[in-house]
Amino acid sequence: MVSKGILFQIVVCCMCVGMLILLPVNSLFADDEQDLNTQQKEQKEENLIVFDLGRIEVVGQAEKIEPAARTIVPAEYFDEKLKEDILEAVEQVPGIFNSVGQKNEPEIFLRGFRQGRILMLYDGVPLTTPYYGDLDSSELSLENLAEIKLVRGNASVLYGPNAIAGLVSLVSAKPTDQPNFRFVGSIDQESNYSARLSHGQKMGIFYYQLSAGLRESEGWPMSDDFKTTYDEDGYLLEDGDIREHSAFNQWSAGLKLGLDWGKHELSLSSTYTDAEKEIPPATTDEVSVRYWDFPEWKKTTNVLAGRSQLTETVDFRANFFYHTYDNVLRNYKDDTYDELRWESTYDDYSAGLISRLSWQLSEQGAIRASVQGIQDNHRSQSDLGEPWEEYQAHTYSFLSEGEWHPTQPWSIQLGAGLEMYDFDTVENFPADDEVIKDRTEDINALTWSLGAIYLYQEQHSFSGAISKKNRFPTMNQLFANIDEVDPSEVEISTLDTEQALEYQLSYQYQPDLSFSLGSAAFYYDLNDMIDRPNGDAIYDNISKASFKGLELWGDYQHGSGFQGRMAYTFLQARNESTDAEFDELPYTPENVLHLELGYAFAFGTRCTLGYSYKDSVIQYDNDYNELEIPSYSLWDLTIRHDFDFGLSLTLQGLNLLDEDYYQEIGYERPGRVLKLGLQYMI
Repeated sequence: MVSKGILFQIVVCCMCVGMLILLPVNSLFADDEQDLNTQQKEQKEENLIVFDLGRIEVVGQAEKIEPAARTIVPAEYFDEKLKEDILEAVEQVPGIFNSVGQKNEPEIFLRGFRQGRILMLYDGVPLTTPYYGDLDSSELSLENLAEIKLVRGNASVLYGPNAIAGLVSLVSAKPTDQPNFRFVGSIDQESNYSARLSHGQKMGIFYYQLSAGLRESEGWPMSDDFKTTYDEDGYLLEDGDIREHSAFNQWSAGLKLGLDWGKHELSLSSTYTDAEKEIPPATTDEVSVRYWDFPEWKKTTNVLAGRSQLTETVDFRANFFYHTYDNVLRNYKDDTYDELRWESTYDDYSAGLISRLSWQLSEQGAIRASVQGIQDNHRSQSDLGEPWEEYQAHTYSFLSEGEWHPTQPWSIQLGAGLEMYDFDTVENFPADDEVIKDRTEDINALTWSLGAIYLYQEQHSFSGAISKKNRFPTMNQLFANIDEVDPSEVEISTLDTEQALEYQLSYQYQPDLSFSLGSAAFYYDLNDMIDRPNGDAIYDNISKASFKGLELWGDYQHGSGFQGRMAYTFLQARNESTDAEFDELPYTPENVLHLELGYAFAFGTRCTLGYSYKDSVIQYDNDYNELEIPSYSLWDLTIRHDFDFGLSLTLQGLNLLDEDYYQEIGYERPGRVLKLGLQYMI
């Protein structure tokens, strides 16, 4: 454990190095240079803006440059496309794909990395669950957001740990002096519906923003091509039509209150989500057939954010947060869902403080620093009547970064920091105290990044970056199965942090706001990867992996006439461990392609045809046998008409050709879905 005195000296030295070597710069191009719809971004409604306090980077002086591929998905885009959750809003971004399996919890993959290695933020603070280290993004609603920002690889050190693959940042909306009102609703052919609305206004120094959402489904339709399936004993597993046990309902609400008096701002935001979700059983006995559901899924997010411009060149910001996460998972004996086998309950919360300081030294340089402290608490009951297990851990980060603008076309960025994981206590866990002590020793890890951007004729930008990132073990990885192994036969040692050395080169061409082309080549060398040889073993740092690939994207959105988008990802994700039986990592396709081609008529109607392709992938069964998941192609059609008074009507066909496909074996995805949507904005 590093002493506080040494720790303070390290932080001071990092800041001094940044001050002496690096000098900040005005941003050469805005964060939204790769916006999914730059024209809409330019024409953003004057009565609704992005909540600056929700961004990690300090804005208002010299905006922080990120030498990494990034995309901003504005609210206008996911509203127009009738998206219903975070996963749907980002699934067509380069480098992104998703997978849905046995717990009906969609998982985001970024450049081949599973969601636990992607940092998810809400208004600048981490949004995750303490035990597994990830979160069901399909349960996160959209109604209070202004944009979703994705950084793919080489994220700034100021974001803190656990961003090996990159990050997904949810930024809430903030009103202006003009009142705003936004409503989006849709209904499909099965009478499943969703609706969300928001309203807010700024009055003098005070502002407020309200939001609410509702989603209801009695189950989604399967493809007509699906064939009824039975297990080896002739027992019916799935007969098609409406997917067995796939209903859900969810409601959410949000509130933001704030005071903004020029150089100072203080705000309090809170969101609440309450859901019940059924979990469809597998349609094949190639994998385990389970009968589960979530009768309770609740999440609250509370953020107190403050900003103070101390001088003309110094800006200080701090976000305090308190999140809760509660759920109940039930396991039943059979498909009647009458006889309960067990009921598992999670009762978690996280709290923390993230502070950031920006110092504009001159027109050529700036330094930024961040100090973060987070406490994670996990409380679980494996079954009714069982004792409650309780876990507590702390994460600390001391980070600094500097930017230097030596000449007009160049920007250079250097960052460094110390990240610490301190596991505090565990109660009522059935394992030997010495075993727990050996397993939970404190972890200290250094992080750093170096990036450069070259802007040529204000249309071409070239960037390169190299960084070292850390991802700490989750509570599940620390404790899964250690109570069932014999310490005299199995060595139970401390888990080290996963460490990734990341390289990236990218290019962007953007002659105007209506057109852009870009590419990014990346390579990750992941060491001390936490894994286990089978489901009965304990986790250990037994693996090494590499991720390399290429992303290409293009966007043309120009008033009336033809419009188009393209996002392509080539990926090779390999297990580099010397004793690995298989070298291909599961669920990682080599090729992913998204295309959109549309035409906007002058009288307000737009027609867009979408195409998505995902390569075949593999997964492993419980005995680690390799199973192949075939490739699939999906076609979508959207017809939308915008009226002059703020009303829009949309007709949408998803999976238009009704393809029978799945992302994990035994868990078919929806067939053809027809939606009618309505949007109203003032």
